[in-house]
Amino acid sequence: MDNEDAFQRFVDLQSYVGWSDDEQRLIAVARELVAPHVLALIDDFYAEIERHAATRNVITGGAAQIARLKQTLREWLLQLFDEPHSQQYVEQRRRVGLRHVQIGLPQIYTHAALARLRNGILRVLCENWAGEHRTLVEVVQAVNKLLDLDLAIIGDAYESERLDRLQHSERERSDAVFRDLVEAAGCMIVILRGGGEIAYFNSCAEQLTGHTADELKGRGFVDLIVAEADRSAQRTALAQALCGEYIRGFQNDIVCRDGSRRAMLWNVRRLDTYEVEPVVLAVGQDITNVKAAQTKALQAERLATIGQMSTGLAHESRNALQRIQASAEMLELEVENNPEAMKQLRSIQNAQDHMHRLFDEVRGYAGAITLDRSPCRVADVWHEAWELLATQRQGRAVELRECPTCADVRLSIDRFRMMQVFRNLLENALAACDDPACIEIDCGQEERHSPDDDTRPEIRDGWRITVRDNGPGMTAEQRKRAFEPFFTTKPKGTGLGMSIAQRIVEAHGGRIEIGQSNGAGTNVFIHLPHDDA
Repeated sequence: MDNEDAFQRFVDLQSYVGWSDDEQRLIAVARELVAPHVLALIDDFYAEIERHAATRNVITGGAAQIARLKQTLREWLLQLFDEPHSQQYVEQRRRVGLRHVQIGLPQIYTHAALARLRNGILRVLCENWAGEHRTLVEVVQAVNKLLDLDLAIIGDAYESERLDRLQHSERERSDAVFRDLVEAAGCMIVILRGGGEIAYFNSCAEQLTGHTADELKGRGFVDLIVAEADRSAQRTALAQALCGEYIRGFQNDIVCRDGSRRAMLWNVRRLDTYEVEPVVLAVGQDITNVKAAQTKALQAERLATIGQMSTGLAHESRNALQRIQASAEMLELEVENNPEAMKQLRSIQNAQDHMHRLFDEVRGYAGAITLDRSPCRVADVWHEAWELLATQRQGRAVELRECPTCADVRLSIDRFRMMQVFRNLLENALAACDDPACIEIDCGQEERHSPDDDTRPEIRDGWRITVRDNGPGMTAEQRKRAFEPFFTTKPKGTGLGMSIAQRIVEAHGGRIEIGQSNGAGTNVFIHLPHDDA
């Protein structure tokens, strides 16, 4: 309660007890009789305090403090009979109550102390009164009303301050319990003020996002954390929560400090007891891995369906494709002297090759990989893949460079499967490079390779084959998604080539990865375990 409200309450109390200007004049009469006895009343007041341990213990400053307190009480008594009842008068009375709370004096002693002063003042009036008894009764009644009003002001201030302190203490205790609970929670917990500013950010939220609570406190949650596409929906949800609606199962993406994204599932509701103004409590569960698992399961289901379907399509289409091939070969003899017709015929043959490749890739990805290993020179395998790309290289300025030591490297591998891997990598390099294109292949022994992903095999004492091109390189997002099924940067293609290559390499006990690019081409590393083939 502020001072203006306290004064208005005092005015209401005066009206309630029937205080009038006549009683104010009677108080002036009482002052003439009480003033000579003020010091005696004060001495008696503090002598009584000294006799009681509960009141004596709150006076810790010795004689000097008692002297100051006596002067304060003297001013208070004189104001009681002299001072017009202004806002300043009420403020001074309230300070008495506030001070008693600060020093820890129970309110019951305030009542007892004022009762002793009241008895002393009334005794002085009765002992020194020389007028009519009826007037004395009126003066006593006026003094009692005045003292009751003062006691009401002091008690109101005392109770208000005491309640404020209790509420503050309870709030601190509740906050401590709340923080203990949310810090132990394994989910992201954020408290937002009405404007969306962050008031609280738990440790799990710090770990998940990479941001610290100190750097985010007071800043806008939506613009800092929420993915741009989800911001409008997030603001709507927060506004609904502030209006009292309980938002459950709200999903969005957040952006972490390192730029990575996490999928979140939120429950959002208003809190009315955290601060003076209502705030919003948002509890977020990280469902990134769950969504990835669901996507993977759905993808596996789709791939199984695709595998079954592609097997049937390949079987049914084989005869048709063979007839197309036979007809194209016969037609080639008829039109070999017609350049335009030959051009169209090659387009038909390319389309047929593309259909064969499409069926092979889909069937190869969906089916199980069974290796047929045999000792062979690895260089012979990529040479075979290179020859298969003669059509793509035709008319282009393309060079394949090999490290001289590669020729002697022999491994026990599935020749056909590894040829698929090299064909895919070389074809991707050709598609990425403008002429003059240069593709380099290097093969060297490595003592140890520890992959970043703990779910991948660790390669010890193996070989690393590097396929490097002079194209524009890959972005971080392209490198991250390169092995995802159906992801492709080509205008044509299934997006399964790199995924199939990864499955083949891992079936050999190895690992394939794409190195970071500095804008000067792409490096693809194949790590294969050592063997004595």
